[in-house]
Amino acid sequence: MTVSLPRIDSGTSYQAKRVVVETGLLALGVAYELLSKHSAEMKQEIADWQEGQTFSLGVLPRGPIATVRKQHGRLVYLGRGDHQAPLAIWIKNIDSAALLLTGMCSPHMAFAERRVIVHGPVDQSMQMYRTMLIVEKFLFPKILLERITKRLPEFTRQDLLLKARLYASLAPLLLARSRR
Repeated sequence: MTVSLPRIDSGTSYQAKRVVVETGLLALGVAYELLSKHSAEMKQEIADWQEGQTFSLGVLPRGPIATVRKQHGRLVYLGRGDHQAPLAIWIKNIDSAALLLTGMCSPHMAFAERRVIVHGPVDQSMQMYRTMLIVEKFLFPKILLERITKRLPEFTRQDLLLKARLYASLAPLLLARSRR
């Protein structure tokens, strides 16, 4: 059974895409925090990171930008802005960012299609990329994962409970943001 997903095309307004991207970056930030506390896979991935290691993910030319830092062994979402992060992952335009953050394009494809620019240490960019794949696994529903991964990730019972917890954590944040 093939399911048709909505498309974000050139007919969608810039402001609508910006809202989608800002919301996607907020969801990523919250997911990084929650998963670094509760996911064994994420804890293992960030165990070798230096304390204070920071990266930002943003959209050229004028944002939005979200920043995450390792503090006290966990990842903390610092919010909007680059916070002078030594590693910046720049998505080249709002269209590419909307595709990436809505699961219409995988991080693999975004890098392969040159939709992304890395500014900073390459080893840290690969570390960040691996964490993004973990976040994607928990953040996106199965229907999107089928489209953007070569094979579906395996989920344990604990993983599914963590995924439900992540969704429950996102709902109040996104509702509060939509009321602004």
